[in-house]
Amino acid sequence: MAGNQTLIEDYAAVQRGGNWRSWPGIRHLRAMRYRRLQPFGGGKSEGLSVIRYYWADFLMQHRADVQGRALEIGETTTIRNFGGDRVTEAHALDLAAHSPEVKVVADLSRAEDVPGEQYDCFVNQFTTAVIYDIRAALYHAVRLLKPGGVLLINFWCLDYYLYRGLDMGTGEPLYMYHWFTPVEVDQLLDDIGLDADDYSTTIYGNLLTRMAFLMNVPAREFTRTELDHRDPGQPLLICARIVRPPNWNPTPPQPISPTRIPAMAPAQVRADTGHYGDAYVE
Repeated sequence: MAGNQTLIEDYAAVQRGGNWRSWPGIRHLRAMRYRRLQPFGGGKSEGLSVIRYYWADFLMQHRADVQGRALEIGETTTIRNFGGDRVTEAHALDLAAHSPEVKVVADLSRAEDVPGEQYDCFVNQFTTAVIYDIRAALYHAVRLLKPGGVLLINFWCLDYYLYRGLDMGTGEPLYMYHWFTPVEVDQLLDDIGLDADDYSTTIYGNLLTRMAFLMNVPAREFTRTELDHRDPGQPLLICARIVRPPNWNPTPPQPISPTRIPAMAPAQVRADTGHYGDAYVE
């Protein structure tokens, strides 16, 4: 996904602070423009978004888990950037072999034919909203890990809704099915046979950063105090670190499939941004 190449650098820049956009007077002037019907910049990225700032923070805390034979959705940029020399093999999983990085061609929720216990680490970022059969996808994500392997995954709590779906050229159009709550994530992990000792979750967000994300205000325009304040009643991103237990062997979930999709052609990914989250202008 676009932005991964500089995720560590952009995160570090926000951590350092000092950007003129975060000066109190500038922030107050920008806030006066919130009475609007479209996000800033027409949806085009103007810097690291608050949700990706949170994800980068989580990955920085758990970067030691990104090692060995590692898997990522779509490409391998994140596992290579955060794992560095600790990663001995970097593979991508996607619906189609759209690049040489894609070594596993599969729908994660229908990955029965992909051999399990292959990977030391699996980074699954910003895909859970577009997977209808999320229980099956989580089951297979854990199944692909070796015992003791780590899944780093996120679940976001709100976003712009792609009402037409979106064709990113990766196999088939994407449709958005879920926004998540913390109790829902706990229940999903319980449903696939994981105990509380097998995973930990980190919840990021507050009212201001939720608004900022929807309005497309980048992280650099906020102070560390504003970004790092966590309000459990206003979650924006839920991140989970899941360790496959040694004797994990639950009953596979019964597959479910969507029966309805929007009766219109999906939007195309924007060529100038390359990311579905920026596809506000068509």
